Amino acid sequence: MTRRQAAHPSPPLASLLALLALLLGACQPQAAPSSAAPTETSDRAEAALNTPTPEANELAQPTPTPDCLAMGGTLSNESMYSAALEGDLFYDVYLPPCYDTDSESRYPVVYLLHGLSYRQDQWQRLGLVPTLNELIAAGEIPPFIAVMPLESPFTPPQVSQFGNALVNELIPGVDLQYQTLPEKAYRAIAGVSRGAAWALHLGFEHYELFTRVGAHSLPLFEADGGRLHSWMGLADEDLPLFFIDIGRNDQEWQTAEDFANLLDENGIPHEWYLLNGGHTEAYWSSHLGEYLRWYSANWWDASGNEVK
Repeated sequence: MTRRQAAHPSPPLASLLALLALLLGACQPQAAPSSAAPTETSDRAEAALNTPTPEANELAQPTPTPDCLAMGGTLSNESMYSAALEGDLFYDVYLPPCYDTDSESRYPVVYLLHGLSYRQDQWQRLGLVPTLNELIAAGEIPPFIAVMPLESPFTPPQVSQFGNALVNELIPGVDLQYQTLPEKAYRAIAGVSRGAAWALHLGFEHYELFTRVGAHSLPLFEADGGRLHSWMGLADEDLPLFFIDIGRNDQEWQTAEDFANLLDENGIPHEWYLLNGGHTEAYWSSHLGEYLRWYSANWWDASGNEVK
């Protein structure tokens, strides 16, 4: 190994001793700064250490977002003045889940008519609200609005103003007040017993308004017997699709089947079902899910989503 030699003469011994002393002093620990003059950084650190920690219940908690779909729809009792009836027209309205939280979506509408001697709450008694909530939440049907008008008094259809009030006042009023899809393609009408006769009557007389007509336990109005020929002559028009069902123990089953055969003979699209049961609420309630699925079967877009 080559040892390098200093390039200048060696310093005197005294200078070496002085240098050694300085080096030894530099290795000694330094005294902490006086607490009387803290730095700005130490002030902030001390303040942070002295700030109490908030209790758990004082911490900011996220606000829970309600699941409006799981909460179900809402039902309300409404009325409007009807010039046709010269009095109030009463009706119940079911608004689907999330209706109140979504101001952008528009909804199809089903008009549901009750039977003779009953009121608009008959469909609720059949289980309409919980069944709608369940099917919508499960994604089996798209959300839609259901309107249940009261027919009162029960007068023969040829003199009754109920049909006029429904077509000329209730439907425009509902479309004005609610977030509906007002086109024919998104409007259906259905009824049980006398309500079925009304639904069929209005479905033919105002076929430009409805895309589907449900006639459950159909007894034709006697006065409509004279209209059958003209109705069958509408086969080439854009008629709604008809759904006709009745129980085997229903005294009107032959009338309903004869009418379904008449539709067949004239090439008018329909579905016909002769099922077990009678002319009872138990029968209609047992098939309610099928009815609701059928009314709304064409209310999905090409991607399988509900219309908006």
